[in-house]
Amino acid sequence: MQSRSNEQLRDDLLDLLRENPGEQFKTNEISKMLAIKSDSDEYQDLRRTLDALESEGLIVRGSRRRYGLARPVLSEVEGELRMQPTGNAVLSPAANFDLGDTVLVRSRNISTALDGDYVRVRLLARKEGERPQGEIVEIIRKAAHQVTGTIEHTRQGFLLRPEGAKLKRDVFISRKDLHGALEGDRVRVELYEWTDEYLQPEGYVLEVLTKPTARAGAFDNEAIVSELNLPKQFPSSVEKEAARFPSAIPPSEIEKRLDLRRETIFTIDPEDAKDFDDAVSLTHEDDGFVMLGVHIADVSHYVTEGSQLDNEALERGTSVYLVGGVIPMLPERLSNELCSLRPDEDKLTYSVFMRVDPTTGAVQSSEIKKTVIRSVMRFSYEEAEQRTKTGRGKYAKLLKEMRALSLKMYERRREAGSIDFESEEFRFKFDEAGEPVESIRKERLGSMRMIEDFMLAANRAVAEFMVRIAKQGSERPFIYRIHAEPDPAKVREVALLAKTLGYKLSPEKPTPKTVQKFLESLKGKPEEHLLNQLMLRAMAKAVYAEHNVGHFGLAFLHYTHFTSPIRRYPDLIVHRLLAEYQRPGGMNREREHHYFNLLPEIADQTSALERRATEAERESTKLAQIHILKDKVGEEFDGIISGVTHFGIFVAIASGAEGLVHIRELPGYFEFDEAHYSLIQKRGAHGSEGKRYRIGDPVRVQLVKVLEEKRKLDFRLAEEGATPMNADEGTRSALPVKLRRQKLHHERVAGRPRKVPRPKPRSR
Repeated sequence: MQSRSNEQLRDDLLDLLRENPGEQFKTNEISKMLAIKSDSDEYQDLRRTLDALESEGLIVRGSRRRYGLARPVLSEVEGELRMQPTGNAVLSPAANFDLGDTVLVRSRNISTALDGDYVRVRLLARKEGERPQGEIVEIIRKAAHQVTGTIEHTRQGFLLRPEGAKLKRDVFISRKDLHGALEGDRVRVELYEWTDEYLQPEGYVLEVLTKPTARAGAFDNEAIVSELNLPKQFPSSVEKEAARFPSAIPPSEIEKRLDLRRETIFTIDPEDAKDFDDAVSLTHEDDGFVMLGVHIADVSHYVTEGSQLDNEALERGTSVYLVGGVIPMLPERLSNELCSLRPDEDKLTYSVFMRVDPTTGAVQSSEIKKTVIRSVMRFSYEEAEQRTKTGRGKYAKLLKEMRALSLKMYERRREAGSIDFESEEFRFKFDEAGEPVESIRKERLGSMRMIEDFMLAANRAVAEFMVRIAKQGSERPFIYRIHAEPDPAKVREVALLAKTLGYKLSPEKPTPKTVQKFLESLKGKPEEHLLNQLMLRAMAKAVYAEHNVGHFGLAFLHYTHFTSPIRRYPDLIVHRLLAEYQRPGGMNREREHHYFNLLPEIADQTSALERRATEAERESTKLAQIHILKDKVGEEFDGIISGVTHFGIFVAIASGAEGLVHIRELPGYFEFDEAHYSLIQKRGAHGSEGKRYRIGDPVRVQLVKVLEEKRKLDFRLAEEGATPMNADEGTRSALPVKLRRQKLHHERVAGRPRKVPRPKPRSR
């Protein structure tokens, strides 16, 4: 092949890197992709070209001499907007805007954009290391906006007082748009297009949820469902399609698969689970190795590409688990019946068989096959834990062997640098009416860790199968679960604070191992909670992508999601891709081209829907925890400071509920030390330091006010010997006299009729 000119080599190199944005390659990898031999003169030209492009700032050199495109200096970015309780918003830039961080949009710069809108934001000037901020210059695509709240009749007309924190403005509703709703009704409203921020948004009533005479104060998630535009009932066409499948598996389908119905296979899930999409098995090999089987419901057999079930599943992206109920990705006919691996029923599965060394936990090899199984037992985590510990009960010996193997696998993963962030999860007790009455922190049982390690191993094995496929030829379409390296600027912030507190974290190019060692050094220390939270915030979020950059948090080079196709759409796609690659002759070029075009859109959409589901689950948990406290105003609780701002401290109590102690409730004058996440009391003529409040500090608080519709709690610090506040006194008795007078004045002003510009009539 004739050598390229320096100019042509430069162009080819830049084209290659532009085709792989966000990725970095070693020089020898680039030479192979450009068909340059390592012993040729052109290879030396390539090295000189790389150095020249780096000096020009067009490319960057990362660790281990890996080269990639330099991030362009952006003036505007586009993405989805998410409103925050503070009234500000956060924009997550779309994949083609390589900003490396979210953008803060302050309330004054939001205009008429609302939660979920796709907008263009102009970036504002910022200091190095600061989070980018911006102002909205265009609303490109409006989301469907539904709001839950209560109808009020004022002098200006009917208004909706929204619940939650996604919409800070009241909504004007004309009489003809009430659709039978009356004052005091709790309703769901659809917003009309809103284009003038100086006028109130308008809307029309979709549904009356409850009347004032209905069960007052009853718990429900309707406001969250409306705010986040979550789906509810399945369309009748989707339900009908699901109902057409026969209950029995045709013998012809069983003949195509490896029959494991006589093997000892069982499920281990939460006590209240109804969809069982994974089962496990363990057998001994003659040479001392063991065969770990992870068997996953073969949802792709029922949900075929382009079907109505498939389109609806993609629209939902994931199941959403709210307190007291679930919004499933698939109809119950599939999720709880045909696909659920219920005991003593034949089920179609996709199985990963891993040959593991039981002394080291190392996976020596793996194989993936379509199978049919018959689960012999449905264990809850608690039951499996009890049998493992006592050694008594059916399959107790097998469970103990599985647990021992999982510990070896976990230790091996940890030694490689896998980071194990401890997240707090809560479960709820309910009364006979279905109301949450107690929030209990979940204990992380050994049986939970065991299943988690087995699922991680199976997901990794599937991703590594794809690597082997790709080595046989050119790049192949696939969907990965990726977790990028943390933002260096954010890590530097954590490292600087850690240094002042006596802990060491290298701010330069952290590895999973260094982050893991840093977190382990905090165990049991007063600063553990603070630095854990800050390190977690510095980490990128795991997302789905059609390209692979590895998983930083797990310290895996290759990872995907395969083990939950009943509740996650990307897992269903991975099953389909596997099936095509495993057919005789593999996936043809036409199908490859189809998936190359399809997967980026699926990855972006399912990542966004996953974020929505996570937010819904978090808000539902918060609402339930606050609901439990509605009759406990005046009571005192022990808590931990979970956040510090210039306007006060946030305190989390044992039930998980979090509330604010406003700075006006703190005695004396306080200054906010942003660098150390602290509020510091200043006293005396020279401003000497007094009391300091910092994340992780224990405090005792008194509940002052419950704002259930806003999902907020107000606390004040409890004083020794203080008389408990009467619940009827509200916040007034908790305030100093001067502030009480100011509050009374503001309440009177707020109670006056407001002059609301009458919107012009619109054609409906």
